[in-house]
Amino acid sequence: MVHDFDICMVLHDDALHDSRIWREARSLNARGWRVVVVCIALGNTHLPDVQEVDGFTIWRVSPRIFRSRPPRSATKLAQLVLALPLVLSRIRRARARVYHAHDFTGLVMTALAGIWRRPVVYDSHELFFDRPFRGMPRWMVGLLHLIRPLEGWLARRAVHVIATSEGHAEGLVQNLGIPYPTLVRNAVDLRVQAEVAADYSVKASRIIAHTGNLFPTRYVLQQVEALAHLPEEIGLVFMGQGPLRDAIIERAAQLGLSSRVQIIPPVPVNSIAPTLAQADVAMVLIDTEAPNDNLAVPNKFYEAVAAGLPMVINPTPEVKRLVERYDIGVACNAADPASIADAIQTVLRPDYYERLRANVQRARAEITWANEEKKLCAIYEALLPAKQ
Repeated sequence: MVHDFDICMVLHDDALHDSRIWREARSLNARGWRVVVVCIALGNTHLPDVQEVDGFTIWRVSPRIFRSRPPRSATKLAQLVLALPLVLSRIRRARARVYHAHDFTGLVMTALAGIWRRPVVYDSHELFFDRPFRGMPRWMVGLLHLIRPLEGWLARRAVHVIATSEGHAEGLVQNLGIPYPTLVRNAVDLRVQAEVAADYSVKASRIIAHTGNLFPTRYVLQQVEALAHLPEEIGLVFMGQGPLRDAIIERAAQLGLSSRVQIIPPVPVNSIAPTLAQADVAMVLIDTEAPNDNLAVPNKFYEAVAAGLPMVINPTPEVKRLVERYDIGVACNAADPASIADAIQTVLRPDYYERLRANVQRARAEITWANEEKKLCAIYEALLPAKQ
């Protein structure tokens, strides 16, 4: 049989800002394997159906129906139902030698496409069923949990499983009954960094920055309120988008902080670290309610390391372990603006700050995609030895 591609990646998002997808596809392509990414663009996006980037191909299924409506859960669910047959057709059409399923949703789509006679690699970014599922009706969450055993059954049929953190890997072993997976962290690829994508125009001599979605689970309003406890020379920049954008602007205005707060839309993947490097301190605050979040290391941690910035964190186990290992940040109570402010002032204390900056440079040399990609490519060198 003639194979159109060596590797077909399958995922349930549009791949536009998914830095892990881009890094993995680019690294595998650089080793000589032909890679196609089959993905879905839901909501009112108008991304191209076919895209050639960094040597690999993206096939994007984007339902035309309901595009004019707000991207709510019900709208996206309807779009997904309509898009699924075409997605499965694209997966089969790739005729790949190996299928690389991202997350449980990608694993299910790969299985539904009926290509299980070929090797499947399960790349689990999170503990899917241990997420909070905010905004989803309870009945839908209940139905979703009924299929939880399916993940273990499919994962045990995969030829390889990949995890993103040590805690995540241990959770997969316990939940799915699989051997310990290969750990491939979401480290930034420092070899392909682009130019600064947006300038920080906030009026401040010291800048605190947040990267990622503007969700309540990222304590973004608490960060604005923390600014009221800090000297006027300190400003706050948000790099991202999300439902709390207007609330951030409104809260800053209420506190008389508008000139010290700036919101920048998401920037291209390769520009995140260079753009973030304009700041002095990175905010790495994530929710601790769900087991998945407790065991995760968010992209914002790796972005801060790549930008060379000390960080303020709330002490989730995995992030706390890395921060303490390298001595690169200070913990706070993310629900308390005064605690956030105290942690920021501690980080910015001159003697403390210089030590943390030096330590981040050491971490930056170790926590890099150049090291992580070796583990990913080793998997495929065993599966596709002809491409060595």
